[in-house]
Amino acid sequence: HASGLGCDLRLQAGDEVIPGTGSSSSPHPFSSFPLVQRLALSCSCDFFRALFTCPMREATHDPAAPLTTGLTPAELRLLLSFAYTGAVVGPWPAVLEAAETSLRYQAWGLLTLCLDVFTHGLTPETGLDVLAFAVAYGLAQVSRTAEDYVLATFPTVVATPAFLDLPAHLLIRLLRSDGLNILHELEALEAASRWLKANGDGREDLTREVLSSVRFALMSGQELKKIPSVTAGVADPGLLRQLVVESLAPMAQLPCRVRSLQEVLVVCGGDKLTPNMAARKPSSNLWFAHRYLSAVGLVKHVEWRALGQFPDGPRFRHAVAVVGNTLYVLGGKRYYGVHDTLASVYRYQPMDNSWERLASMTCGRSYFAAVALEGSIYALGGSSGDLYCTDTVECYNVASDTWRRCQSLPMALCGHAACALDGALYVSGGCDEAYQCQTALLRYIPGAPATLLAPMNGQRAGHVMEEAGGQLYVAGGLCQKDGQTGYRDQLAFEVYSPKLNIWVLLSPLPHAHVVGGAAVVGGELLVVGGYSHETYRDTHLIHAYQPGARRWITRGTLPHAYTDLRVCVLTVPPALRGPTCLEDPSRSPNALCNT
Repeated sequence: HASGLGCDLRLQAGDEVIPGTGSSSSPHPFSSFPLVQRLALSCSCDFFRALFTCPMREATHDPAAPLTTGLTPAELRLLLSFAYTGAVVGPWPAVLEAAETSLRYQAWGLLTLCLDVFTHGLTPETGLDVLAFAVAYGLAQVSRTAEDYVLATFPTVVATPAFLDLPAHLLIRLLRSDGLNILHELEALEAASRWLKANGDGREDLTREVLSSVRFALMSGQELKKIPSVTAGVADPGLLRQLVVESLAPMAQLPCRVRSLQEVLVVCGGDKLTPNMAARKPSSNLWFAHRYLSAVGLVKHVEWRALGQFPDGPRFRHAVAVVGNTLYVLGGKRYYGVHDTLASVYRYQPMDNSWERLASMTCGRSYFAAVALEGSIYALGGSSGDLYCTDTVECYNVASDTWRRCQSLPMALCGHAACALDGALYVSGGCDEAYQCQTALLRYIPGAPATLLAPMNGQRAGHVMEEAGGQLYVAGGLCQKDGQTGYRDQLAFEVYSPKLNIWVLLSPLPHAHVVGGAAVVGGELLVVGGYSHETYRDTHLIHAYQPGARRWITRGTLPHAYTDLRVCVLTVPPALRGPTCLEDPSRSPNALCNT
């Protein structure tokens, strides 16, 4: 096109001819040459292909005259730009307009690009726009992805300006979903009231339909007392009283259940005290958090249900990785001796509750990290036999069931943490061969030397690190005592920005979690289990950090006070989630509810 080869056409949109006359001062990208190519446009868009090839007047028009398209100038510029660049340039509204134009004129390549942006670039600010667009145009897969994202990040989404522009039917759909991720049902009422203040216009029918989507039956007594203040100026007190009374009818008559996400937190193995506290006992159990309940005051309940057991007995100080919805369990220890370190690897399919023995690692590992990246699983460092820590790295190919050695870490480590982000592995902290806790952060790209990045603000080992929103969060673990020998609990909590290469301290962890576990569920960072090095007491607490509110909350407790455990996020079979109404957990032999 730049050389004029095959350029045989000018197009007209409204009163504007595109490309123009070739003026160098024109802002349009196609003004440098006065013609475009029929072939290029036909390949990029079904609309142009039909325009140029069907037995219509346009197919045989005079090449010297501009061809009328019926498009607006903005639409024509967009389609021409994509035909020659394969890109869309502009702010978020431009992407939405491009997607709408691609559907209208059957530019499938452009639509594919826009849908990729929609599904992989969701943020609290854009999620509602994507959901409304996908529902309006019947894009089922995009709609499910956007809806799952909005439900999981609902407290953050509610705070955005886009929430007030949400259509009523979509708001009701979200409020009625079992997957709405809120800590208290009062949050759903606050969201509904905020939307009604902006959109209700005094319509009692709309107010009733929206507020009836709130599950008043799940509110505590203290929350029920707050209803008048939350809904002031939104609903008539008589209507509110009627809705609350209706919701508090016998539970068996209501389509009301506790809200729970499709993905669940899974606890894998670990180590715990026996009931008489006389000895420690490794665990072979897998538990999943079926639902989170709120009781009077600040008391929180988690209903735990059994998922399965390791096929070869208990293990702790192991590592887990998830590829798709498949769990991989690697290494660890079965007992407390030096030579009890495991090299075995198992694969678990939660949907059919099946285990499969895989190829073992090249050496036994404990206190190590395992991370899934692009169809492979990397096992990094750790303790191995007589070695307190090692620098070796090996990679498991999921497709071929084989292990191979990779480039080593720049230092031997154990008790470190690792996760994947943007095609690279990040390794933080850990202990070296001199038993010193580290502040280092490494970026490890397979096939390239490891890179030292900005160090953390404090030493850490036995900690957790998780990726959320394109940033790395580290929490828990222990560090050296200031000016003394020995260790202390590390309560500092910080986040790393890969773009800026800086660490920022956030609200400190409210309780020690040394050798605990962590996962991101519903947009929250959950830190669970472990122990306090200063008191040597195990903890069964679950602390959740909410990035939107920048606060820690207590979500509840584990089924037992586990240390050296691993946790992950999986989707489990619907049959394990129980009936679709409120139930008494004590009636289920597989249910365990802790407070």
